[in-house]
Amino acid sequence: MRSVKRLAASAALATATAAAVLAGSGTAQADVPVWQANCHVYNIFNTGGMANCELPTWHQVKLTCVAWPVPFTYWKFGPIQYGQNQSWAACDSFNALTRVEVIQA
Repeated sequence: MRSVKRLAASAALATATAAAVLAGSGTAQADVPVWQANCHVYNIFNTGGMANCELPTWHQVKLTCVAWPVPFTYWKFGPIQYGQNQSWAACDSFNALTRVEVIQA
């Protein structure tokens, strides 16, 4: 009889926990596209770049860099960030940055 009461109490606790989790998980605010999130990009000494957005969106900084003496173009990406958090990246050498932009992550 005691194990039946324990089983019933465990089942009630599990049900209450699941109900609390479902009730607490409200609808999250929808992310906006990066081109509508009022994002800002910054050139840092023509070597690195930074991006952040004012509205909630997943974004990432993308740098276009050039390597010398044989000129070829390559890309560097910053970490994926959300909203006003900053995404940073840097080229491999000084004065190698040719373009900085923010992209949807």
